[in-house]
Amino acid sequence: MKLFLHIGTEKTGTSSVQKFFRANREALARIGILYPVTPGNHNHTGLAMAAEGLQRRGPLRKSLGLKTDEQIEEHRRKLKDGFKAELDTGSYHTVVMSGEHCSSRLLEDSEVAWLKDWLSPLFDEITIVLYIRRQDDYLLSTYSTSIKTGATHALRMPNERSMQMRYNHWDLLSRWVRVFGREHIVCRKFERAALKSGDIVDDFLDICGIDPAGYSRPQDANESLDAESLEFLRLFNAHVPRFEGGGINLSRNNIVTLLSGISNGPLITLPPEDLAAFMKLFEDSNRRVAIEYFGGARDGDGDPLFSPPSDKRARTRHAGLTVDRAVEIAAYLWQRKQEQFERVAERARSNKAAARAAGTKPGGLKPVKGKQPAESS
Repeated sequence: MKLFLHIGTEKTGTSSVQKFFRANREALARIGILYPVTPGNHNHTGLAMAAEGLQRRGPLRKSLGLKTDEQIEEHRRKLKDGFKAELDTGSYHTVVMSGEHCSSRLLEDSEVAWLKDWLSPLFDEITIVLYIRRQDDYLLSTYSTSIKTGATHALRMPNERSMQMRYNHWDLLSRWVRVFGREHIVCRKFERAALKSGDIVDDFLDICGIDPAGYSRPQDANESLDAESLEFLRLFNAHVPRFEGGGINLSRNNIVTLLSGISNGPLITLPPEDLAAFMKLFEDSNRRVAIEYFGGARDGDGDPLFSPPSDKRARTRHAGLTVDRAVEIAAYLWQRKQEQFERVAERARSNKAAARAAGTKPGGLKPVKGKQPAESS
């Protein structure tokens, strides 16, 4: 049995890949391909959550309330048992798992080795699939995502440790090579011209040997935020944080989706000279990746690994937010939330009316002649 383990990196279309496999899970299972639910119904975050060092207490574990060593070990046990049970439910020849946090959160060889020690006995062959992106594009996209997930800091250059752990593709690849071996690593560039049919899903399916014909293709929701909306959300995060009381703050709900509806201005960026200097930091490591994984360095000026940026959307270095614009965004959010509340109330009224027409209580209990259902205490 083969395993294709897609480990990211983040901001390289991983959500598109995961949406495809979630939407086609049953159809793929019928031809012997398993996209398991145990590590996560959509994104297999359970992999990184389990493999991180026992002492780690990052956002992944915090989101599930895993606070003690005992709770983490219990999570690991349930992951292993649940995954083995899924494997036993059918005659599968291929398993696909996708979790981009494996590349961004497993920073030690020992953490990657935990995954290998668990998975190797279950499979005859394991292929690690990794997509990499231009570091300057990655930096800007990462900032946007960090704000969407609750960060409050302004756009800035990452510190030295983050540069090496998150943006040095050679170091990342080397970590996985040391554990799984070079022959088990497939690396692709997240560039339209480098992808099969210019599409990340088609490219990944090609690696897995899956014919894309006949499967549904979920449409990606575009939730990019312009500079003003992103700045509004950054300030909003300080008052309505992502985590509250040891868990996810549900009052944030769909704030990012709503903001994307009013977001149509230029995207945030840094000065061109800063981005050029940032790319220069990775010139040597990018050249090593180009030689090892892509047959040699690119000719001419520019980066030895990546083509020049192809995103031509307008950008601005100004992240300021006027009072008028902040009030305008707040008013828009207020109106959209009121519409949501009204839709919920209307559904409740419809359900209540339907229940009365059917002669049942709204909770589904049919009254017994001569007596009323007992109230719960």
